[in-house]
Amino acid sequence: MKKRKDYKKVFENFDFQKLARWTDARLEKSIGDERIVRNSLKVYSVRKNAKASILDQKEFVTFKKYIETFTGGKILYGKIKSIKNIPVKTLLSDAFSKDLKKRGFTFVGSTIIYAYLQSTGFVNDHEGKCFRSKELKISA
Repeated sequence: MKKRKDYKKVFENFDFQKLARWTDARLEKSIGDERIVRNSLKVYSVRKNAKASILDQKEFVTFKKYIETFTGGKILYGKIKSIKNIPVKTLLSDAFSKDLKKRGFTFVGSTIIYAYLQSTGFVNDHEGKCFRSKELKISA
């Protein structure tokens, strides 16, 4: 999260329409940028995932609507009694990850997808003692 601002600068404010048009030369230039992780496979996945997003947009209109096909359009609440019990992935993230890969996305493993679902609020599974649990009205 510390590098988010830098990633936004390097990757066109995460505009997938622009990223889908990036050339190999532009991707190579990004690999040399010290503000980001310079793994060539990950950098090239930015363009590949942007192109896959465009195809998904034609089918689902928004990425949110695509995600809601997995969540039933609801926020999913977990009842975590201890931080030791917080999962790193779930059946939901497994299914979502598998479907993304089938659609041509890369670097979208189940653990990454579960963290994404948590960070975007589709999954709220804070333990009962967590300050966010009370804010989100999650009971332990």
